[in-house]
Amino acid sequence: MNIMKPQFIESPDGTRIAYEVAGRGPALMLLHGAGKDRRDWHKPGYVERLQQDFTVISVDVRGSGDSDFLTNIEDYAIEKIVADLYAVADACQATRFAVWGYSFGGNIARYLVAWSERVVAAAVVGVPFGPAVNSEFDQFIHEFTVKWGPLADAYRAGALDAEKHQSAIKGRIPVWIACFQAMRQWPPIAPADVQHPTLLLAGSKNTSTVQWIETNRRALEDTQVQVKIVEGLNHLQEFSQVDRVFPRVNLFLKEACGI
Repeated sequence: MNIMKPQFIESPDGTRIAYEVAGRGPALMLLHGAGKDRRDWHKPGYVERLQQDFTVISVDVRGSGDSDFLTNIEDYAIEKIVADLYAVADACQATRFAVWGYSFGGNIARYLVAWSERVVAAAVVGVPFGPAVNSEFDQFIHEFTVKWGPLADAYRAGALDAEKHQSAIKGRIPVWIACFQAMRQWPPIAPADVQHPTLLLAGSKNTSTVQWIETNRRALEDTQVQVKIVEGLNHLQEFSQVDRVFPRVNLFLKEACGI
């Protein structure tokens, strides 16, 4: 596992964003899941495999990894996150690029492929289209906020002792309290909004996403979105089972990028 020292750019709002670049070929940006960072793409071997054909740009989404630790809801407006990623692409001289996002990163990828002519293709893994926060996720956010909101409030107020302060930082609790609340305000993205080839991949045991797919088959017709359901995988395995996920996404991205 070859994790390089990150590079940094400053986003338009002054946030410092960490990223790293490996390989050569068409640019491909990787967006991690919640509670993860760019290094997680190395652990199962995604970067090692992808860099044979792509210039792989793995990013720490703001609040994650080595990017700036932000704790206000307004810091996580989707427009600001998208601006971060454009700035990273600019720094990499990637006038056009593909994107592969898993879970939280897949949620973000939907906005890139719907809003930007620069994005040539997207792989959205583990999350449906529609609202950024569906009813199941909203319930999770409610429970998470009830449990951890007081700790995040105390962190922002500077009222934690040294041990709890460090624990809050390590667990990124203030980040996710703010980010999850902000996601409730992100606008919905419909399949018809997508401008370029997009793969929506889900495991058959990811019931909420599979149910959305089955309910919205008509809305998916005549759009740029194609669907792949991988039998037997749950949401976590949509990332961890690299040997079952990688070949499908890699083939799609190579065809979309003309490799």
